[in-house]
Amino acid sequence: MIEADGNADIMFLDIHMAGMDGMELARQVRSRGSNAVIIFVTALEEYVFKAFDVKAFNYLVKPINKDKFEEVLHAAIEEVMHRPNQPISKESEDKTFLIKANGLSRNIAISEIAFAEVFNRRIVLHMKDNDEIEYYGRMADLGKTAGGDFFRVHRAYLINLSAIQSYNSKVVQVMGLELPVARGKYQDLVRAYLSYNTRGL
Repeated sequence: MIEADGNADIMFLDIHMAGMDGMELARQVRSRGSNAVIIFVTALEEYVFKAFDVKAFNYLVKPINKDKFEEVLHAAIEEVMHRPNQPISKESEDKTFLIKANGLSRNIAISEIAFAEVFNRRIVLHMKDNDEIEYYGRMADLGKTAGGDFFRVHRAYLINLSAIQSYNSKVVQVMGLELPVARGKYQDLVRAYLSYNTRGL
């Protein structure tokens, strides 16, 4: 876990884990300069004060109430979301795809797309540099091409998880715009964003 890419944003640790001491692991993480959000999930209450020494975000004692866990999880995600310079995942960093727009073939960098919206069969790519590119295509095909760094919050919107500024159960904010979150999509969005931010954990 320590020798991985070191880019984990949220870490869930127990005090006693297979082959290692969770508190010692947290110390090693901090000694490497990581500011990962560390959450202890353990049955041992007596280590709670030591958790302060490693700047733990929270300390949850088993058995854990589901509502409390979700509250802490959402707070941790909010903490990560408001940090500057969120790194771009390697999954989309170098990926490109070819489209035809206005009679011209264009090679589009996936990582530079903030979000996409669809009107009938016309897709509008809203780029991070505020450019807009329109072409004919299917949102489902774009979603497959874009991969796991993107999430379809609504039938009309596909968003780049790295471009999220804030979200709740009704809207997600990207580039200052509020895009609707479809009914039943919120929990999937939370899971997708958490997965995006904890790759390599």
